[in-house]
Amino acid sequence: MPEPAGDLADVLIIGAGAGGGAAARRLVAAGLKVVALEQGRWIDRSEFRGAEWDWELSAGKRWAAQANVRGAPADYPMDLAECDIQIMNFNGVGGGTILYNAVWPRLMPEHFRERSLYGVAADWPLDYAELLPWYEATDREMGVAGLGGNPVYPPGAEPSNPPLPFGSGAMAVARALNRRGWHWWPDTIAINSVPYGGRHACIQRGTCAQGCGEGAKASTDATHWQPFVAAGGRVITGARVHQVTLDERGLASGAVWVDAAGRDHFQAARAVLVAANGIGTPRLLLNSACERFPAGLANSSDQLGRNLMLHPVAAVIGTFPEQLEGWQGQYGSTVQCQQFGLTDQRRGFVGGCKWSLHPLGSGPVAESVLQLAQGDPATYHERVGRRLGHKLMWSIMSEDMPVPENRVVLSGDLCDSSGMPAPRVLYCGGADVAANLDFNVAQAEAVFREAGAWEVTSYNPAGQQAHLMGTARMGDDPASSVVDRWGMTHDVPNLGVIDGSVFVTSGPVNPTTTIMALAARTADHLARNFGLIAPEQARRTWLAPLRPTRKIDHAPVAEAAPLAWTDERAAAFAAIADALVPAVAELPAAGQLTRERGTARQAYSARPDLHAALDRALAAGPDGFADLIAADPAAWSAMAMLLSAAYFAVPETGARHGYFGQQPRPAQPDRYPAYIAEGLIDHMLVPGWRERWAAGDPVAA
Repeated sequence: MPEPAGDLADVLIIGAGAGGGAAARRLVAAGLKVVALEQGRWIDRSEFRGAEWDWELSAGKRWAAQANVRGAPADYPMDLAECDIQIMNFNGVGGGTILYNAVWPRLMPEHFRERSLYGVAADWPLDYAELLPWYEATDREMGVAGLGGNPVYPPGAEPSNPPLPFGSGAMAVARALNRRGWHWWPDTIAINSVPYGGRHACIQRGTCAQGCGEGAKASTDATHWQPFVAAGGRVITGARVHQVTLDERGLASGAVWVDAAGRDHFQAARAVLVAANGIGTPRLLLNSACERFPAGLANSSDQLGRNLMLHPVAAVIGTFPEQLEGWQGQYGSTVQCQQFGLTDQRRGFVGGCKWSLHPLGSGPVAESVLQLAQGDPATYHERVGRRLGHKLMWSIMSEDMPVPENRVVLSGDLCDSSGMPAPRVLYCGGADVAANLDFNVAQAEAVFREAGAWEVTSYNPAGQQAHLMGTARMGDDPASSVVDRWGMTHDVPNLGVIDGSVFVTSGPVNPTTTIMALAARTADHLARNFGLIAPEQARRTWLAPLRPTRKIDHAPVAEAAPLAWTDERAAAFAAIADALVPAVAELPAAGQLTRERGTARQAYSARPDLHAALDRALAAGPDGFADLIAADPAAWSAMAMLLSAAYFAVPETGARHGYFGQQPRPAQPDRYPAYIAEGLIDHMLVPGWRERWAAGDPVAA
């Protein structure tokens, strides 16, 4: 029998991420007793590696965005054999906001009415105007930076902070878009341009996607969960929930969770809100099947887990003649382009697309690996020198429509460390997504060339995404949706969902601001109507699950032990490194240099997960190494990454290209930006521009 975990809560929140935080802060402020269960832990900002020599190495494992790569104790594996996209997520207090880029756009009004306007998908049971108060409230809580007046949105409150600065590359791109008469706007991002909410201003270190060590990026551990705890709320970490329970009345009565030692606990509550993301939420509710709901809790519609939307993306990278120091700056985007943000079926496909302009977001290690893959050691230094810091990237995000066959189910053989079935994700982007990305990539390539890029490279599709939506969709009809217009399930009135699962359509924009606005709205509704939605319980009981919710005797696979850095390994590593990266100027070849300075050993120690693959590369030797890129990509990558990290850990190596690590450069807010002074947004401010844009008519400057 599970052990009780404290007294009866008024509200139990499962998942301490963005949606959970937006709800928790409101509910505890309303005087309710709130408990949150989070399978991860609190993250201390000092753990992030953005200021350290190994930041790129740690981004590939400890702070990797994919749980299947990271493999941390708090993570759960995902069966992605039938999924077009690798899934990114993070488990810990703050959820995905720990590693997100903090890009902060809203859905546009049309995205709530796609069935009515375009004859596709379904309409939401609410519209933009209804959600606007919560959009603006969560903007203030997060402290977003940006420029008000973006013409693709209706009028509303200004962002809390002035926009972050543009560099010369972003200005060149803005000029190119202006010459075309296209939509563009300085992007709104949840990163402080000035001190706000007790958090520092951005120092432009450029490592947002590996965690913000300064706290300038608005992650909900700081903006919502710390205030929640200070106000009397309780967060239980290391709590892996495997069943939401019902009482004899058919109401949610709490949840059963397992701790790190394998002990089961029961947390009783009068209402339950699930905020485990668009994959974790259907996984949990499917695993909570019971006699009343044999196909999954609150799944009488058979829509739970279906209609998964993932926002497939492409990356277009432009290399410019001038040094842009592309490793610096906020990684949250500078330029937003919504020229093709709405469906226009004259293009031959359904769905809109958003472009976001980023610094490349990687440093010398990533560039070195790319150039090693090109072969020809004689030109390695010249190629790195022309590209390192010279790049900008368009992230091209496609809207994908809800398709019932794109879904989350439970794996029949893969489990997490507690024995709970892993999610099995079935997803295919389809022809519309492919055509959408092809069209927009071609346009983005042309814009980069017009802006002055001498080399343009595209990755279409880019292959990974963290936007998980649609699997517990919202609607007025219980036969075709899981939750009602307030986010409460049709089948279990005191059970709600407050993450991206409730999305009806995805739009082509980052979902976090909409997730938080919807969760805040759900919380306010629950607080106002708490006695009606969550009646008093006579007894804290629950009905037995239909089947065991986890394998008690499951033994997780142990990680391989690190290998020693022996003289033999050091010599083999140096031989390959010398062959790949020859001497230049005053620096000896890479093998000799990294052995003399001790950085080869240092890099090797930083990534024990690469040891076995590296041994295979070392066995191939200098003569056979090039063949590994096709025959054993993991071995080739291990050697290329560790060599590059070791080489650029020598300060003189980066200094040759003006790279001195991820330097703190406190942002100066752009109170009168150059793009305003140059009139680069004036063409969008004339009467009637938005109507012409929405109709898909050519817009000329």
